[in-house]
Amino acid sequence: MSDRENGLPLEQFIQALTSQLDRAQNTMALKARAGLPLTFAVKDLTLDLRTHVEMVNSVVRIRPAGPGEPDASTLHLALTTITRPMIEENTFSQAGSADEPTIKEALGKEITDEEQRRLEWAGIHTVGQLRSVQRQGGENAIERVAEIPVNRLRAALARASEPLISHVLPNPMPDGDTNGGMVLRIHGQNLIQDGHPQVRIDGERIPVLRATHRELLVAALPHHTQGVLTVETAPGTVAQREFRLPSAAAVEPPEESKP
Repeated sequence: MSDRENGLPLEQFIQALTSQLDRAQNTMALKARAGLPLTFAVKDLTLDLRTHVEMVNSVVRIRPAGPGEPDASTLHLALTTITRPMIEENTFSQAGSADEPTIKEALGKEITDEEQRRLEWAGIHTVGQLRSVQRQGGENAIERVAEIPVNRLRAALARASEPLISHVLPNPMPDGDTNGGMVLRIHGQNLIQDGHPQVRIDGERIPVLRATHRELLVAALPHHTQGVLTVETAPGTVAQREFRLPSAAAVEPPEESKP
């Protein structure tokens, strides 16, 4: 196995180290809550690590030096305590909308891991953020940051805007009359544009009860347990998926209406 394969990304080393420190802190917290005496507390931690530092594409990798390797570098790490306000003040918010797909979810194989990492360095984690930067700074700015050719970026964004149906599930009946039918929950991406989409099963149009970018609730009829589901978000913009509900999804009439 080569030295590069033996190397560990620096961020993974730091994450593993801080994770173990978190566990030590949790143990001390348990002792304090139980009324046991605390014999020590960790405030600052300093480490000097003899290692070989390498760059593999855009990833910094480290490999611990062995005995008698004088050409190794010394990596000096100093860890100190951080409070919640400090984290909130200095950490970029990635929350966004609940319907917002990540770059990886939306673009998938359209961009490489290397390009995704460079976008994240620029603070671009979602497709919405990517489009915002595109509107404000233009495609050339993104090309300079992530080294993604403009034509391929346009194609990736166009693909990310297409509707996609991932799966179809039965949903508990909401309040209201659904004409003895059932409710289906359609999961996917880009399921609405300017208004409610048109949904059909085997060409038969069915009402949309609720719509978000990631989910549709539709009122289907009892015989709509399988078939070809079509979601049209705009003229000519269509997603299709074959589905088949489990037999348990068949809707039975309420107890009071049974003979």
